[in-house]
Amino acid sequence: MAYYDQRPPNDDPRPGCLDALVITRAVFAVLFWPIAALFAVMIDAGIIFYLFTTWAPLALIPIAITAFAVHLFAQWDQRRHRPPGL
Repeated sequence: MAYYDQRPPNDDPRPGCLDALVITRAVFAVLFWPIAALFAVMIDAGIIFYLFTTWAPLALIPIAITAFAVHLFAQWDQRRHRPPGL
């Protein structure tokens, strides 16, 4: 009877809600900027298409802003990831 009354030691507590929240926050921290970029591109494309339907030359403004932003990003990326030996 003494065998059934013994409980295993509680050295390794079961993970709780806090562990799940920490993991969820870590995943969202990694995925935030790619998801934000996707939404920004979708909103930008929607604005460009809307301006094309209203007055076509007006759509050149967000296209120029987008091209300038891509140019700035390319320059930043080249400075950040410079190949060895340059």
